[in-house]
Amino acid sequence: MKKYFKWLLNLIVIAAVIAVVIVHGIQSLEAKVLPSFKTLDGFPTPKVEQPERILGPAGEIFEFTTCNRKDLGFTIANAQIPAGAGPLPHIHHYTNEWFWIPQGNLELFQSFNEYPDLNQPATNDKGGRTIVYTLDTQPNQVVYSSKYHVHGFVNTSSETRPLTFVWIQDQTSPIFTLNDGGIRQYFQEVGIPIKDLNNLPQITDEARKKFVTSAPKYGINQSNYFLKYVSSVSNQPPSALLNVSNDQDLNKIIDAINAYNQGDKSVKCF
Repeated sequence: MKKYFKWLLNLIVIAAVIAVVIVHGIQSLEAKVLPSFKTLDGFPTPKVEQPERILGPAGEIFEFTTCNRKDLGFTIANAQIPAGAGPLPHIHHYTNEWFWIPQGNLELFQSFNEYPDLNQPATNDKGGRTIVYTLDTQPNQVVYSSKYHVHGFVNTSSETRPLTFVWIQDQTSPIFTLNDGGIRQYFQEVGIPIKDLNNLPQITDEARKKFVTSAPKYGINQSNYFLKYVSSVSNQPPSALLNVSNDQDLNKIIDAINAYNQGDKSVKCF
């Protein structure tokens, strides 16, 4: 009987040790998957005389500049996002994208699933709808969103918030006039030119419709309502999604902008 109790006691001790190891391992794993997004105190803007101003379908004010340097092509847009506004779920095929959020208060969402076929968007009858995972951003965060993912954001504050978009042409993109994956030409076609910031034009139903119907020409699947591509929303993104980055290209972009602003003629911005 004593041997039995001794054996039982040893078993309990071993089980307790295993439990501690498992818990510690889980905690360590959780610590590793916390998002570690880059932060920047400021994001450089090409100093062009007249950036192109366009009104988006949700009342966003965009100021576009495009830059080319050898085989590097990208478009940057400094934007003002009204309270509660943001793009509906969409997928880029020809560009990869960064968001710099100077004041926070933007809730980004993105799918883990990829949709590499422009003709098979994330609808029930095509590529299938998807879960999107949310991220509440903090001031000065830079978040990267690669091609093929359903994504978007919303301004969760009660005030207009600034946001800088950066789109880089993907290597798989067909040739567009501005060498930026077609993103600026897309906004030129579907957006409304702004001539006076104090007298903004009206957003028409036709402009909203074109934002969706013209998108595939520029390698974009654009939904016209939230649940068209989205099956559910989760605030617990997988670690593989949280840790995606592309610092190499981002650094090339920042270097090109700074070089242009310092007079480097090898960089063309317009």
